[in-house]
Amino acid sequence: MAFVLVVAACSGTPATTNTEIPAWLETMVGSASEFQKEILSDGEVTIVELEKAALATVQCLEENGVVVSDFSFDSENAEWGMSIVLGVEVPDDAEMNSLDAIQAECEGEFLIVVWNVFGFQNQPTPEELSLELARTAQCLREKGFEVPEGATREVMQNLAGSSRRAYGECRQLAQEQGS
Repeated sequence: MAFVLVVAACSGTPATTNTEIPAWLETMVGSASEFQKEILSDGEVTIVELEKAALATVQCLEENGVVVSDFSFDSENAEWGMSIVLGVEVPDDAEMNSLDAIQAECEGEFLIVVWNVFGFQNQPTPEELSLELARTAQCLREKGFEVPEGATREVMQNLAGSSRRAYGECRQLAQEQGS
């Protein structure tokens, strides 16, 4: 039996383009790796470029000894996920710290700036976000969760707890209803 760590990421779906980049993002862009600067050179991050960055990150992980399986990229929702095979025994703290360091290094080199720019460029308007949150909350309520009015994404994720799949399904449904 192998222990597996599941990693997932979500950037959001294209909704609106905001061209006024905040200072924190400008700082990130300024410190981007050459790989990421090439993607950012035209001032826009496309779904294809986001996938390219995610795939480069997976390749980096594998080149550093991390066994990755079940990588998937959903170009409709700009989401991806993968499983990291850890071995037959539960890893100790030192092994987990090593894995975290490898992941941080690979994401820093190939993904994090691209991901943040894509997320910023495709953030929903306040109205779209409000509608999406309301639809997500309603879906979770229909699945038996007690979601308070005005709940944020983080609150709903925490309420779903180990039922992350239920939250993901509801959020995807809410986004699709908005399209």
